[in-house]
Amino acid sequence: MKVIGICNLSAIALRAEPSHRAEMISQLLYGETYEVTHHENKDWLKIRCEYDSYEGFIPSNQFFAFSFPTHPLLFIGDLGNDDTNNLIPKGAEIYDADRLVGVEREELIDFKAINFTIDQIKENVFFHSTSLLNAPYLWGGRTPWGLDCSGFTQLIFKLVGIKLPRDSSQQAHCGQSISFGEAMLGDLAFFVNENGSINHVGIVFGEQMIIHCSGFVKVDQLTIQGIINLDSKVKTHNLHSIRRVIDN
Repeated sequence: MKVIGICNLSAIALRAEPSHRAEMISQLLYGETYEVTHHENKDWLKIRCEYDSYEGFIPSNQFFAFSFPTHPLLFIGDLGNDDTNNLIPKGAEIYDADRLVGVEREELIDFKAINFTIDQIKENVFFHSTSLLNAPYLWGGRTPWGLDCSGFTQLIFKLVGIKLPRDSSQQAHCGQSISFGEAMLGDLAFFVNENGSINHVGIVFGEQMIIHCSGFVKVDQLTIQGIINLDSKVKTHNLHSIRRVIDN
């Protein structure tokens, strides 16, 4: 029998091993559900996030059984609270809107029936990505309090109803490949390390610009060679490919 849990905290760290000292590989956002796949011991559970199928370990004392009969609303506001003092991050899934404090109705949309036009998707990608400017880099992070590069892109596209996998190397298989000259707002740009492995992703932000999380969420110049830091004028990442995940 499946055991399904729900994240009833602002976020829960998903760790590579059953230890608080282990690498944080991702996070569960408030309201996201997961399947318990293994009881490692009395202190740790191995789980699979139902949003992106990412697997890892969470403390068993952070387990909360899922019991809601309806599908969730998606929180697209900047920050909210619930009645137990949880901070609600952008991208949270809300099953009981009556528990929210200070959240406007227009900040909640039907998660299962997002029906934006192409122009609305691009407008929202612009709006939500700029709302996270200066959010700090955090390996494995998916919240405004800390994100990694693919956590940032995954979150932004979640807010417009486009599901991306968790890691940049996985996201690089989404959509269709396009040339540098075709790139426009909302396309994903991928970058490689010295070994040729994809290790970074950002969102094309208009004509030869990119918004990405490297140190913090920021806008830099995008060239056919890679990313040029706007402050130092130094190339920081080598371009691999550009892919379109927004259907035209």
